Amino acid sequence: MICTRDLTGVVLWRTASGAGVLAAIVSALGVGGCGDAMTPVGPPPGPVPTALEIRGLPEEPMEIGTVTQLTAWATFSDGASGQVDPLWSSSAPEVASVDGRGFVFAHAAGETRITATLGPASAEAGVAIAPINPNLYDLNGQVLNHNGRPVADVRVVALDGPSAGKATVTRGDGGYFLHDLEGDTTLAARKEGYDEATGLATRDSGRLDFTLTGGAPRGSFGGGQWIVGDEVPPGRYFTDPESYCRWNRRSGFSIGYLAGRAALVPFESPPDHDFIAGRELRFDSGQEIVDIHPDDAAFRSTDECGEWRAEPPHTGVQDEIRPGTWLVGAQIAPGTYRADADYLCLWLRLAAFGGGQEDVVEDGLVETRAGAELTVTIDPSDAGFYSDVECGPWTRVEDP
Repeated sequence: MICTRDLTGVVLWRTASGAGVLAAIVSALGVGGCGDAMTPVGPPPGPVPTALEIRGLPEEPMEIGTVTQLTAWATFSDGASGQVDPLWSSSAPEVASVDGRGFVFAHAAGETRITATLGPASAEAGVAIAPINPNLYDLNGQVLNHNGRPVADVRVVALDGPSAGKATVTRGDGGYFLHDLEGDTTLAARKEGYDEATGLATRDSGRLDFTLTGGAPRGSFGGGQWIVGDEVPPGRYFTDPESYCRWNRRSGFSIGYLAGRAALVPFESPPDHDFIAGRELRFDSGQEIVDIHPDDAAFRSTDECGEWRAEPPHTGVQDEIRPGTWLVGAQIAPGTYRADADYLCLWLRLAAFGGGQEDVVEDGLVETRAGAELTVTIDPSDAGFYSDVECGPWTRVEDP
């Protein structure tokens, strides 16, 4: 062990391998130095890893192009144990490489030994990469209805052969993709309300499209994407949603971003050019209302929105306005209301329920963290009123 001093007077002890540890801050305190009279001070004693275990190993050989993450758990000399960040290495990185976070990347068929090292402790585990099966193939396609419009949420399932049971669901553009089919198989395209369509998939197919018949418009519907006119009639719909209900009206059938405007999440999704208008409710709303227009191509909503119906779930005029969207006249009386609002309370007087700015008669947003006592006058000509949970209940103080 070699004693050295840096420019600040800090005495360091270095092993012959060059790995230094701080021994003592001595010079500035007048406590010796690097002379012969100095007694070396080593690093303070502490627990050291005595055993290491690799966890998260795949149960089956990895497929080429896939990634899995391993973790390491250590046992220390004082009996403690827990997850640690060791040094990772691969004996055959051309087969599978591993990075500093334990992610293993499968590159070629074969086997490799993954090693984790932490101080004096180390562990090894074998990882196998499966060769590509020449009998497997991929298949894609699109599902349209009898009017040539893309049908979303269709379950495409293999009925027979070695691939029986493999399934997927169509996207907003009606497209689907099935990976690693084997042999000839009959595929079925199924969605409630439509007649089932089938087709034969083979290794030479490459693509298999379906056309569904039936699918008469329904009076109520749940989560998913619905074709306006073909699957759901345009009109006004009501629901009693749960938190994080998200819905939007759409001008086309692209995959898009279900939660709303892509600009709100610029790093998570591409621009959603088919988005017309919509809303995301991050609270338990008492009621939500939407006007689906005849020229809308599609309507989407999440399962949290529940079932949309043409009749409101609540009838009668309320004594106070709860968080949600309500009909003026039928559910809330016009008049002047007061609320003790929290930060970011948002309210809207509405001329319609399409979800766009053009439907807003007047709006308000509380932007002070101290909150505020608010008043709003709802006119008899207003179609509706929206208020979020930060506003709390509104109490009527006078008639208009």
